[in-house]
Amino acid sequence: MSFAVVMSSAALLARCGGGNGLTSPASVDNVLRSYSVYAMTGSSSSLPAAYQYTTESLVRPQVLSNGTLNFDIAFDLTTDGKVRLLPARYLVPLPPAGAPTIGLQRMTTPFASLARAPLNGYQADSAATISVGETFTLELRDSGCNFGEFFYAKITVDSVFVNERRMVMRSLVNRNCGYRSLTEGLPKD
Repeated sequence: MSFAVVMSSAALLARCGGGNGLTSPASVDNVLRSYSVYAMTGSSSSLPAAYQYTTESLVRPQVLSNGTLNFDIAFDLTTDGKVRLLPARYLVPLPPAGAPTIGLQRMTTPFASLARAPLNGYQADSAATISVGETFTLELRDSGCNFGEFFYAKITVDSVFVNERRMVMRSLVNRNCGYRSLTEGLPKD
C-alpha cells in the first residue's frame, strides 16, 4: 500500500470525529426521561411493558409482522416488588429477523452521578433484577451504527406500585454512535 493511500485513509477516518477516528460528530442531545411502564404479567395488554432505547419509545413487547421485535428491554415485577429487566434476546432467543443484543451492568455509582458508561463488564442478553434507587448501564449493540459502535444508556427505578403493576423509571440514552457520555446535552465523548 502506498504512503498516499495510507495518509488518505487516515485523513478520512480523522474527519469522522468523536475522538476515536471512527464515530461521527455527536448530533443528538442526551435527554433525561422519566416514564411509567407496566409489568408484562398481570397488567393489561394495552399498557406499555417495554422500552425501545434506540427510538426512546414505550411499547408493549411483540414480534412485528416483518419479524422484528419492537423493544430492547421488557419489564416485569418479582413477587417481592423488584423490577426484572428482560432483554429482547432473553425473551425471544431466536427471533425471526434478529434482535438487538443488550448488555446490562449493575453500577455502584448513583444514577445522577454516573457520567460515563464503562467499556466492559456487561452481561449480554441476561435478565437482571433492580431495586428502587439502583442503577444499571446498558450497552445497546446492533444499534444501527455504521462502524459497529454501540449506544449506551443508564436506567434507574424511582418507584414501584405493586398493586397497579406499575414502575416509574428514569433513563438517559446516548444515541450517538460510540459515545459513552451519560450526562444531559450534546456529548463530547
